[in-house]
Amino acid sequence: MNKELFMGIDVGTSAVKILVADRQGSIVSSGSSSYKIDKIKDNYAEQNPEIWWQAVKKILSNLDCNLKDVKSIGMSGQLNGIVSIKENGEIVRNAIIWLDQRAEKEVEYLNNNYLDKIKKYTYSKPGTIYSLTKLLWLRNNEEENFKNTYKFLAVKDYISYKLTNNFVTDMSDAGAAQLLNLNKRDWCYEILEEIVDLNKLPELLESPDLAGKVTEKAAEETGFKIGTPVIVGAGDMAALALGTGVVKPNTACATIGTAGHTAAFIEELPKEMDDRLWVMCHAVPNKYFWHGLVMTGGYCLSWFINNFASLEEKNSANSDNSIFDILLNRLSKIEVGSNGIIFLPFLNGEATPGKDSKAKAAFLGIESSSDRLEMARSVLEGVCYNFKESFEIFDEINNLNIKEVMIGEGGSQNSLWPQIMADVLEKEVLSFKELNSSALGAVILAGVGAGYWDTFTDAVDNFCKIKEIKNYDELNSKKYEKYYGLYKLAKNNLKEFNSELQNIRRNLND
Repeated sequence: MNKELFMGIDVGTSAVKILVADRQGSIVSSGSSSYKIDKIKDNYAEQNPEIWWQAVKKILSNLDCNLKDVKSIGMSGQLNGIVSIKENGEIVRNAIIWLDQRAEKEVEYLNNNYLDKIKKYTYSKPGTIYSLTKLLWLRNNEEENFKNTYKFLAVKDYISYKLTNNFVTDMSDAGAAQLLNLNKRDWCYEILEEIVDLNKLPELLESPDLAGKVTEKAAEETGFKIGTPVIVGAGDMAALALGTGVVKPNTACATIGTAGHTAAFIEELPKEMDDRLWVMCHAVPNKYFWHGLVMTGGYCLSWFINNFASLEEKNSANSDNSIFDILLNRLSKIEVGSNGIIFLPFLNGEATPGKDSKAKAAFLGIESSSDRLEMARSVLEGVCYNFKESFEIFDEINNLNIKEVMIGEGGSQNSLWPQIMADVLEKEVLSFKELNSSALGAVILAGVGAGYWDTFTDAVDNFCKIKEIKNYDELNSKKYEKYYGLYKLAKNNLKEFNSELQNIRRNLND
């Protein structure tokens, strides 16, 4: 008897990840394949879309399942990438991805000419990260490439095209790219008509809609059955919200990957933007979510380990016991509050709530009696303090009644970080068995989009398997509340220092 399998494909910045789940919600096979970013100049970040497709095919060839049993395929991918493609599928130029910061002049132009419109319709401000800015850069600097482009696609949508031969995108990707009127959930004609020929944009659909079906050519290349439904899917943040169960009022998540992300479900678009957060179109049709960003969430711990891990810890690490596990197990014995050491987790600036590119990381409160393990635990706590700032804003602007927080990605694997999160936030924290939240969100979209589940709530209940629940300790929470106050005081008092430091560094390097 044929199995009923559902696949999620997540095209990330550094790797493609694929999950395959059965009707009961169990992961039956998975795989990943990594690739590099082309940084041909300072502030440039590009990738050849073909490396994504080759990575997908490589993973598919090694999965431990029959691809003919896959009933539908859902998509997810990195946001704010621009793929320029001809009508016959030929790539015009490398994709400019979200990390690219070349379009500073275009940001200045948009600020001078479109700021009010961009804030009103897209609920954000101009920045080099956005696809809108990248489109303007292409128009201004690569006229021939711009002219020769038949469609501009988002990252995940290139894989959909390779599978279905259709040019489509979804609300979450278009909205995050500053290309959407969020109120109307339609192209932002008020801005785009003066920047790009609208015929160069793909068909705009909701995330669970059908992108198309696997073509004969794609079936030959991949092993899928001809006609397998491909669901449009969502940008990685909306897919992440799905994969952590943020699909109904008063649900929220915090994920600790390389970066840290928060998302809180909202039924309706707010009346106006809040500059401390981002508001995004959800993969759930006609719904939205608040998004907060910790720029270097899990990376803070990686950075600490790379620079301060002991030789013993490095030598003890193996496939069964990673250096992260070794260190975190030791940190569980360190007193709450790290003996007064406060870590500011801004290795690459602050995103939420300050959006301060000049912010710097710092250890504060170190004394002669302080030790390395106390510093390490303070890293975990500092990241959680930054998460707490997002949750305070969620409560402030929407009066959300969030009692529990779903936590995902690699930082949830060891029980210590979720416990610290629970104590700092004063909320119940639920961690999941599956760590690849965006890929799992794509699996959920595959199931709902193809009609196997009637609602996203039903699909989430089926696929999001709870691994562990952490309740907060009231005594620990009271201690953390005091240290959190010091964290905010230190962050605010160091603004002038950070600004002056950046000026000195720039002048000395000129």
